[in-house]
Amino acid sequence: MNDYYAQGGTPSSDYEFYLLRKQAERRKLRLLGLYIGGAILLYVLLQNVLTLPLAFPNVRTQYEGNALLRNGVDLLVIMASMLPPFLLLSKSMGRVSGCWQPLPLEKPQGDADVLLMIPVGLMFCMVANRLTDLLVSTLLGFGVELSAPEMPLPRGVFGVVAAVFRVVIMPAVVEELCFRGVVMQHLRSFGNRFAVVTAALCFALLHCNLVQAPFAFIVGLVLGYFVIQTGSLWPAIIIHALNNAVSLAFSYLSESYSAEFVNLAYVTIQGTLFGCGAVCFLVYLYRRRENARLPREGGSHCTFGEKCRALFSAPTMLLAVGVMLYFTSRYVGLT
Repeated sequence: MNDYYAQGGTPSSDYEFYLLRKQAERRKLRLLGLYIGGAILLYVLLQNVLTLPLAFPNVRTQYEGNALLRNGVDLLVIMASMLPPFLLLSKSMGRVSGCWQPLPLEKPQGDADVLLMIPVGLMFCMVANRLTDLLVSTLLGFGVELSAPEMPLPRGVFGVVAAVFRVVIMPAVVEELCFRGVVMQHLRSFGNRFAVVTAALCFALLHCNLVQAPFAFIVGLVLGYFVIQTGSLWPAIIIHALNNAVSLAFSYLSESYSAEFVNLAYVTIQGTLFGCGAVCFLVYLYRRRENARLPREGGSHCTFGEKCRALFSAPTMLLAVGVMLYFTSRYVGLT
């Protein structure tokens, strides 16, 4: 495509073809936005339907008064409400994107690099935690208080097992299958960077609170990068699970030990993870110095902004974003 205009100001055939390709790409993105937004709305709908029994006072009293029961119910509700909508609409997304393998669960490529990615991923989790803490404290200084849903910790052996499944295993598997799997893989034909950023943004919005959302966005970018570089979801699932395991461990510690001890342990663990991650990050960059950037996959005729506008202008996506922002506003208060 050497010139956009033929003589006399009439668009050349190359330019007309270019415009048609852009229009087709925007239509595909809008259709994908329709499916992704639909999956999010179905998740919200199913979650509300499955929790309808909690509207009865006796049921809600038992639910809120038994930490083990609450963890078990939440585990089943999230598994039954999140994964099915995304998997159900994945086939339709594949017809649009041309991706028929949205769940790359094969062995990761590059064993040595994968071993480096795990501490690097945890390092970025620590960085995201510190940035989130900074955001919360800064907004509090301006009179804006951010909060997040709290989950009581069940006690005993069965309670700890339930908490591990609820906090560590289930989110890591289900959320990565949905976002670094279904959502990101179907968007890769429009550019890897666009797919990583968009999947991370949807992942962050779905948390519906400004305490977890910034963290989820930053970590989502890192996990998306690792999934594309290794061709597998397993590095993302492992990093996600390990980060949640650290968080759960400190939640239990905070109920059994003094705040001074917990803070000291937290700073020590955080510093250790950051230091190991930083060393592994440098080694990783050296090993992949020639191919550390995301590979370009899928030609695109639209700019990043045009792709975002097309995807998020789909009616169901607009509605889904509105619903998620509404729930997010419930965890923002003024002091």
